[in-house]
Amino acid sequence: MSFYWFLDISESADLTEQPDPEHVPNEHDDVSMVQGEFSVGPISFTENETISVYGLVERIQQALDDAYESGRTPTRYYIDARLRPIVASDLASSSPGTEISFTPTAGHETILNARLGGELTVQYRIYNEENISFSLLFRSGVHGFAGNQGTLPGGGEPPVAEVTVINNRNVVGLLTPYAEVSTIIQDRPPMPPDLVFVPYVGVNNRLLLLFNSTAGEMTAKPVVLQQNDVSFILDEYMAQHGITLDPSALASPDLKKLQYRSDDPVRRYELFRIRGDLPPTGYGSFENSSVGGIIEARVGPDKYSTAAAYVDTISPNQKYYYCARAVDIHENLSNPTYIYEVEIVDNRGQMYLTSRAINLKAAKYNYKKIGKRFLAIEPIGEQTIYDSGLNVPTVIGINEEPTPNLLGAMADAVWDKKFKIRVTSKKTGRKIDLNVTFKNTGVVIP
Repeated sequence: MSFYWFLDISESADLTEQPDPEHVPNEHDDVSMVQGEFSVGPISFTENETISVYGLVERIQQALDDAYESGRTPTRYYIDARLRPIVASDLASSSPGTEISFTPTAGHETILNARLGGELTVQYRIYNEENISFSLLFRSGVHGFAGNQGTLPGGGEPPVAEVTVINNRNVVGLLTPYAEVSTIIQDRPPMPPDLVFVPYVGVNNRLLLLFNSTAGEMTAKPVVLQQNDVSFILDEYMAQHGITLDPSALASPDLKKLQYRSDDPVRRYELFRIRGDLPPTGYGSFENSSVGGIIEARVGPDKYSTAAAYVDTISPNQKYYYCARAVDIHENLSNPTYIYEVEIVDNRGQMYLTSRAINLKAAKYNYKKIGKRFLAIEPIGEQTIYDSGLNVPTVIGINEEPTPNLLGAMADAVWDKKFKIRVTSKKTGRKIDLNVTFKNTGVVIP
């Protein structure tokens, strides 16, 4: 069995906007005039049909569109629906100029309980974009029957429909922004390679260098050997620590360490060499000193070995300093090896190789002093100079002690500090400790 709905709409307009030319306005005029009535429908439903809110809106909108396109309605109308909380006005009646008052009627208790429970209601809205005033005519009975109650013109009771609303959960998964992270996914750079120096028998100007990859992992501060290393190191800090650094920050002593790990095979090696009798002061001495080009070992088409060799031509009796680093298959750079001091010594045909790793750690101050018979302990000259900036009396009595700290106003002054000086005999090994305190009284004792 099918059922039908009709929407009866009555449009109106303000008389002040469209006055009748022959009409004389008076105080009994209505503020509006009827422009026309029209019906939208039929909107068909079946017995015991279940329809969602969106399905109902779609069906009514289709009827509104059909009425406008067929010319039965002069204005295009729209319908939408939204959820909203139940408010007090849903329970109250009001008249113009009076406050909203609550009027208990049948069903109000149910609505009140729903409002107190925080439930929602569905609000339907019918509107047009021309801002034309209209009203919906709610009628019962056959279509167009204006009676609100009673029997139909042909006899019989008006039809009654029972509508049951079922509120079901409709869980929809939505992709919402939770967090945004800017980073770089990048493998760990490899470990420093193993570097071995091998001389040739009877040859004083050639040296064989053997390279091989090493296994393991470590954390260390990155070393810049070439200017184009900076961009790679900055990317590593973004990948490992999620921070964006300025290139100048790479020289900071508080720079975080990077992790180096042998997680990919090494493809090639880079060799750096400088010549000179004085050891380099650091890895910065090897900038732009790359030799040998690409050092790799190919064992077949597109097949490489992690072990490689390079023959370097050098001069005998001349010290050379070497370091090398590994490059894996993803172009990640390792830190360099130790700095090696290498020399082929040719003593009139007697040839041998000398090599050692250089320790670049800062040298500690040597507090030992060799003496023979006499020992003199006194402050340095800068700490015995009178400080003219002190505010001291210009006249001091002959029996008065001078103002303390007249001399050597320096941050590391020795005055009033205690020092332990240990004297050790080189012959017997016996030790004598001298506890010394320097007093700055300004009195010279002959």
